[in-house]
Amino acid sequence: MREKQRSLSPRQVTLLILGFGIGGGILTLPSLAAEVLGASGWLLVLALGVLYTGSAWLVARLAAKFPEETIIEYSPRLLGKWLGFLFNLVFIVHLILIIPVNIRILQELVNYSLLPGAPIWFVSGSYLLVLTYGATRPVDQIAQVNELLIEIALSIGLFVVFTAFQHFEPLHLRPLLSKDQIHLDKIEQLIGMTFSYGSIPVVSMIVPYIRQPQQVTKATVKAVSLLTLVYTIFTVVTLGVFGYKEAVKLSWVGLELAKSVNVQAVILQRLDLILIVSWISALYTTGLIASYLVGSALGQLFGSRKGTAFIWGLVPVVYYLSILLKNYFVWNQASFYVALLSMVVIFICYPLLYLLSLGKGKRHV
Repeated sequence: MREKQRSLSPRQVTLLILGFGIGGGILTLPSLAAEVLGASGWLLVLALGVLYTGSAWLVARLAAKFPEETIIEYSPRLLGKWLGFLFNLVFIVHLILIIPVNIRILQELVNYSLLPGAPIWFVSGSYLLVLTYGATRPVDQIAQVNELLIEIALSIGLFVVFTAFQHFEPLHLRPLLSKDQIHLDKIEQLIGMTFSYGSIPVVSMIVPYIRQPQQVTKATVKAVSLLTLVYTIFTVVTLGVFGYKEAVKLSWVGLELAKSVNVQAVILQRLDLILIVSWISALYTTGLIASYLVGSALGQLFGSRKGTAFIWGLVPVVYYLSILLKNYFVWNQASFYVALLSMVVIFICYPLLYLLSLGKGKRHV
């Protein structure tokens, strides 16, 4: 890898992982957490974050052992030709499936508040074309766009959270770990929560473009730690405002939190609309990065330098898959399967690859 190709700073790597991870999932995360652990749902969000932070360290250390290659390139050497090819297919399919769920979440948000009568083909189709065009840009341009959009989304989201403290009731977070509120048997909701933490594989595809590959572990762990902090604070405030029983009943609890805020300014009277507009940018960064990674991965898998051809070629497939996710309940179910596949990649495949790399891989940078 020539030095001039290394265009990403450690900060941009951190923001790329944040941009991929923070999307529509956060708007439903408190509801899922409340279903599983009641008023103590925020503890589950925190525990998952700590678990994924540890996984982020392992994934980053694996990437650091191959600073000039992506996981698509070195996995066949570690697993063998055919098993490595199978892993790469699973890895790519898992990234592809994120995109139609992302599109459907945006469709729901737009129809929910901005354009209730907008046809699906127009909203989903135009969004998909914008996603696809953006994903054909070089990685440094994508990183710059993500840097701007995710900072805007996070700033407005945190403003909503901290403003909502006017309705915060500490009693809503008690009792702590009450037995009658713990429902660990709700495995679907538990796994669905991990959908919000599925951005770790990003580092496996962008490490060859980092100017300082020795900083990749620090940047990755920092990103997942920030994700954990944002998710935990958001869940604490949401449950503190609504209580866990009410939070479970709300589909878009994040938007309801914005509606509960009273701000003495005409321009901010509909804070939920401002949150939706800003969160569309967060959804866009998730879809943009996922689309770029899919095109890049397919190009490397089939030995083609034209990853953009794969990105455009997948447009009808992704659009068809998004149409199949007809409503909130269907795409929520789909996100469960995507999260399950992501867990297999992160908690089974990556540790296996890391163990194999100890004997076959290069030294750490």
